Amino acid sequence: MNTIPSISSASNAPTAEDVDMKIRWLHEEATRRSGLSDFGPDDYLTPMRMLVEEMDKIAMSEAGRTFWCEELIGTLIPRAAREKNWQEHPKWQEQEIRKPLVICGVPRTGTTALHKVMSIDPQFQGLENWLSIWPMPRPPREQWSQHTGYRLAAEILQARGAQIPGLTSQHEVIVDEVDECMEVMKLGFINNRFPELALIPDYDAFFQSQDELAQYRELADTLKLIGLNDHRPWLLKNPGHFVGIGTLLQVFPDARVIVTHRDPLRALASLNSILSHPRKLISPDLDLHLPGKRDIDYWSKGVDAMRKARAERPTEQFHDVDHAEFHRDPISTIRKIYDYFGLSLDMRTERRMRIWISENPVGKHGEHAYDPADYGLNAAEVSAAFKGWS
Repeated sequence: MNTIPSISSASNAPTAEDVDMKIRWLHEEATRRSGLSDFGPDDYLTPMRMLVEEMDKIAMSEAGRTFWCEELIGTLIPRAAREKNWQEHPKWQEQEIRKPLVICGVPRTGTTALHKVMSIDPQFQGLENWLSIWPMPRPPREQWSQHTGYRLAAEILQARGAQIPGLTSQHEVIVDEVDECMEVMKLGFINNRFPELALIPDYDAFFQSQDELAQYRELADTLKLIGLNDHRPWLLKNPGHFVGIGTLLQVFPDARVIVTHRDPLRALASLNSILSHPRKLISPDLDLHLPGKRDIDYWSKGVDAMRKARAERPTEQFHDVDHAEFHRDPISTIRKIYDYFGLSLDMRTERRMRIWISENPVGKHGEHAYDPADYGLNAAEVSAAFKGWS
């Protein structure tokens, strides 16, 4: 990575010229790495500017500044790749997305494991990590490693793993496996990813005041591009859809929604334990109770959103999965999902699922121990915020 340009410290607020210089440098670095320079409509520049300004408002460490810049560059590159491929493959606009299966829930409720196991089934298509970094019509699998986007995505994951091993060991992302919708939805620079990584209250207030309809529409348009030559139903996953369920259903009105459940105190404690790695890298002196309180407020919004959506929609559009039950007997849980939505699970696919489960046991990367009190989380406060949700 080229040297990050120096701008004013937190004690000497950066000027508009300082911020402009930084934004130019980030775009130039994204172009240097990708060879692309068209980042699409410039509506992303306002929230991006806020994220650049936050670097000095919260006095990031040097390692944190590097990590933050990588996050911003890693958001610009997919924007440019998507713009290029939208222009080169205009027939994406003729595609339809029908009855996607969408997994959501409070983070750390089993969404990732369920998503990975179900993605083994060839009757679905999913959002592979590398295609979220370089959105393009999905080529035949045997050609993936030949593509610039695949190699670039692998480099990004390797660099992130080296910088924050504690994060990647507890939430493993693999370049050719399915990933979260968040990786596409962040491309407008309006996304929960950023205030989850760092305590940035000004941006967070802005983000939470935004209607995410544009992000969901861009998600749909990106999926149409990636699935241009593939008409299988989509299997999607993103914890953020728990909060944004109403907007998701505006864009995907016939979605089949799988909602995962776990004690929110344990789920939020696990989330904060994992995110403590990038949070402390970015701001070593950060009081970890503060983002813990923020996560209670943010994720509990999903309770009302989900209940409202379920009250307004057909009951058969939603299916609930218990975290403990899934870990106890994942195949039985998956069979119930398939039965509920009228899907078939053939024996060969089930065998492949069982193999994956045996090769990826809970605790594969070591025991994940955490104490809710370390993050300012207590049972009474969480219970009151989540209003009996479990």
